[in-house]
Amino acid sequence: MDYNKARAFLDSDATYLLSTHRNADGDGIGAMLAMGEALAYLNRPYRMVICDEKPNQKFAFLAGFDRIEYVGALPGSPSFSRGIFVDTPTLDPKRVGEVADLLTGDAQKLIIDHHTSPDEEGDVRLVDPNASAASELVYRFVQAVGIPVSPEMATQLYAGIAYDTKLFKFSHPKHALKVCAQLVDLGAEPEMIADVLFARERFETIKTLGVALATLELHLDGRVNTLVVDHKTYQMGGEMDLVVDQAMSIDGIEATLFFKEESPGSFRMSLRSRGRVNVNTIAQIFGGGGHPRASGCQLKMSLEEAKRVLLAEVEKQLASGPSNNGGT
Repeated sequence: MDYNKARAFLDSDATYLLSTHRNADGDGIGAMLAMGEALAYLNRPYRMVICDEKPNQKFAFLAGFDRIEYVGALPGSPSFSRGIFVDTPTLDPKRVGEVADLLTGDAQKLIIDHHTSPDEEGDVRLVDPNASAASELVYRFVQAVGIPVSPEMATQLYAGIAYDTKLFKFSHPKHALKVCAQLVDLGAEPEMIADVLFARERFETIKTLGVALATLELHLDGRVNTLVVDHKTYQMGGEMDLVVDQAMSIDGIEATLFFKEESPGSFRMSLRSRGRVNVNTIAQIFGGGGHPRASGCQLKMSLEEAKRVLLAEVEKQLASGPSNNGGT
């Protein structure tokens, strides 16, 4: 990766647009906030704008969280000639919503991500599928170009990596552990971060978990399960990762398909695997993507049809033998 080219991208005096994907998670928010810290150190003006009306309050403990803006509430019609997008390989509206519309036609774009995409968008790209998280790539970048890592930035980056790897269980945990050890030396507090991210849940999250578990079904000789959260429950705003993690914890399960009815008749999917099924391959069939063990996509069809088409793809992979997916 060309860190010098990425550093040169930050030489403009223009106001930078910082953003991440829809339903921004710990990695997207942590990496975005850390890039904001880097721009602040360089005295570059920036605004952090996402397509979520209410960013997940779980991450409100991170410095700079209160500066995140909702694209639908921006006063006037701001436009940006420089954009930095983290934890998303594409600026497709399905991925980043209306944020992409804030860029001018000739805008220059920097992409920082650990997901790959068939279309290599962005004028400058820091993309490495072997990284544990986008936050790891931001850390590599600031280290390479000599931007100091404050305790606040260390906390943002550690939180992003810890969240995406589920405390070093997935997505290249060896890389994650090495980076996070350095971030602890730079001021991150692992006990506090783990407590906030993984030991505290809102009432709405536990209610959502109860609704979802009531829909739990086994398929394909008990090797695959499905769960559903209907639109009414989805609107409660509960944390969805807890749901899919619980479903994947069942012994003997190779893959979990989690159907979240984001709007009536439209399901945002979370697909998880222990490794035998490459869910990234399946997600890409339906316009999504992610990692071999954790991916997502969106389906606009009936629940019955959505289950049928996804289970058919999972069955094909299970029938073909163990997947050699090369990591997470």
